[in-house]
Amino acid sequence: MTPERAFRRMWTKADKYHTHAVSGTLYTALGAGMMGQWALDDATALTSGGGATPGLDPALTGVALTLATVCALSGLPLSKSRGWRKTELSARSIAFQFVLTWECVRFAGVVDPALRVPGLDTLWLAWLPFVWQTMTSAYIVLFTKDDKRAALAVWLGTLGFGAQIFPAQRVLDVASVAALEAARPGLPTIWAHGTFGLIWLLNWSTFGASLRARDVVSSDADYVRAFLTRPSAFWFALFALDLAVARPFASIGDYLASALGSDVAAALASSA
Repeated sequence: MTPERAFRRMWTKADKYHTHAVSGTLYTALGAGMMGQWALDDATALTSGGGATPGLDPALTGVALTLATVCALSGLPLSKSRGWRKTELSARSIAFQFVLTWECVRFAGVVDPALRVPGLDTLWLAWLPFVWQTMTSAYIVLFTKDDKRAALAVWLGTLGFGAQIFPAQRVLDVASVAALEAARPGLPTIWAHGTFGLIWLLNWSTFGASLRARDVVSSDADYVRAFLTRPSAFWFALFALDLAVARPFASIGDYLASALGSDVAAALASSA
């Protein structure tokens, strides 16, 4: 497929004012640039023997997350012409993105780190998209002719998101961002990077799925490689670089024993 034809397939009149396409393009570029800079700063800190995990500019982070939110919400009307299951998929992705966006806003310092927001800072918020995903996966396996292995793979993949979402939300529920920084310096920034990166991955994979559905991406293998495997590998690399620079955990055992960093009280007690 030629680039011109691919562009015509994606630049659709159904996208009012092309809001979805423009916001998605801007966020994809801005988010990739921000994450690339964090990785570069980490690498520089490691090679120079000093430094700290690069922080987030609250204003720039706010702009990026606003673009991501506009992209997600403006994509919902586009899904209605393709049936209720496509609409459900878009809404479910928005549910995950909402939780990740709130956590990123909190750990990036856009909201006062000492503040606790009732409702949004409770653990049940993190459960909502996972319960939804489980119900959808069960429906696909039990009541449709879709690829059941693919449905289970998607479900297991979302559990990987939980390794970031649940510890972060537990800290918001039982402690605060300020307490986490006191207990494990640098970890709030690492989690801000992590949640931001997962939002980017969610948007990028959804974009790739749209390209695949329109046959702009010609094969499933190309889609998996370009929109799932390689971007996920970069996310893990950034996470590893952040950990190597900030060293919020003494060891892997410390990381696991701390409930993936969410046991703030124990960390504060041990450092007292």
